[in-house]
Amino acid sequence: MRLRIRHPEGTATLSVSNPEQTVGELKQEIKATLNIDKAIELSGGYPPKIIENDSLKLSDGNVRNGDTLSVRLLDSDHSKEPIVHKNAVQTSDGFLTLREMKDDNSCLFRSVEAEVTHELRQIVAQAISSDEINYSDAMLGMERSKYIEWIQKPNSWGGAIELAILSAYFDLEINSIDVQSGRMDRFGEGKSKERAFVVYSGIHYDAIAMNSQFNGPKELDETRFSLDNEHVVEAAKKLIGDLKKNHKYTDVANFTLRCEQCQKGLKGQKDAQDHAAATGHMRFTEYE
Repeated sequence: MRLRIRHPEGTATLSVSNPEQTVGELKQEIKATLNIDKAIELSGGYPPKIIENDSLKLSDGNVRNGDTLSVRLLDSDHSKEPIVHKNAVQTSDGFLTLREMKDDNSCLFRSVEAEVTHELRQIVAQAISSDEINYSDAMLGMERSKYIEWIQKPNSWGGAIELAILSAYFDLEINSIDVQSGRMDRFGEGKSKERAFVVYSGIHYDAIAMNSQFNGPKELDETRFSLDNEHVVEAAKKLIGDLKKNHKYTDVANFTLRCEQCQKGLKGQKDAQDHAAATGHMRFTEYE
């Protein structure tokens, strides 16, 4: 595929070897060919229309062999404005992407470090075992010995207690963002030089990663960010806002659960927590 590129310095011809590549990949190729270090906007067709979705394949964006595309350089403020895609936000650094974790009660641990969930449970258990002042029975909601045994089971879910412990262990500020409220809880705030993000939907945790490509391979993911990088915080908020708009959360105050161990019906997270504390039952399923 050959394209004619009209840009501020004149025109150029570009040969595209892969017509299945995305608009975003074409932009990177144009920037490299023309030695442009700013963000760019492409428009094509007649009358010219801006091609906004970088994740579109060229064929889906109606870019054809022999077409003329116009390039506009974007100022620095514009280039920093995040662009929302499905489960990702495009930034000047790449695509801040929602990485969905397996729904197996280990989602929090997978969100922090996907490959070592069992080891993370042991780290939490050891931290609680060695600190009876900060992790008392009252704080844990059950006897410490029972909690230590419980959290090491693969079907036991984690929450704020576990995030606080893992933040200290990894010397990493962990920002947990609640989809329904948009609230960001910062575990280890002010104690580390880097941050990571997890997304909480009410009953499930997912991770957030920066990738140079839209839907790029996980091997290219960056999950630790400098505390000085406020752009990634704004992009994360944009991503969460889009998830909320699409109702990607569970209203934990009003959802209905059933205890798998005794079949009792429960309403809301508090009922489930009270039932767990009273009976020791820990396996619940949501139903309508």
